[in-house]
Amino acid sequence: MIRLAAPGDAAAVAESYEELLLHEEREGGSSHWRRGVYPTPATAGRAQAAGWLYVLEEDGRLQGSVILNSHQAKEYRSIPWLYPAADSEVLVVHTLCVPPRCAGRGVGTRLVDFALGFAYGAGMRAVRLDTNALNIPAQRLYQKLGFRLAGRSRAVHEGVLDTELVYLERQL
Repeated sequence: MIRLAAPGDAAAVAESYEELLLHEEREGGSSHWRRGVYPTPATAGRAQAAGWLYVLEEDGRLQGSVILNSHQAKEYRSIPWLYPAADSEVLVVHTLCVPPRCAGRGVGTRLVDFALGFAYGAGMRAVRLDTNALNIPAQRLYQKLGFRLAGRSRAVHEGVLDTELVYLERQL
């Protein structure tokens, strides 16, 4: 079940961030995230407090999380979006996290499908997101789910991670 996160869920989401980041330190990974920098427990806490954090839970255990809102970072202004829309007509997918123990089970697809349904139900015109230019698995997932590449830019993600991002979009 995917649901809006409750106050106690932020800690479990933060643990899933840590699980993923530790795994990537040991095994290598393609996210642009860095342990202790982004995402952090504060990332989950702020999103939960704002009503933007959603969790996929099964059998009482967190399987994945995503932050959904209409916030487009300043870098989004320079992207030649394929589907023009007012900010209020765009849902932005942020910080989609599937801990390694849940990888390969369709959790990412379920979270993206939820975001698309959420946006459609809210009358939005497009769903946008960014991901690290080297995160090929994420790019493949999003493109498989109907997202199109809209652009690429260098960015200081969340004010802390200097990285190359690709921007994807799907029209509703």
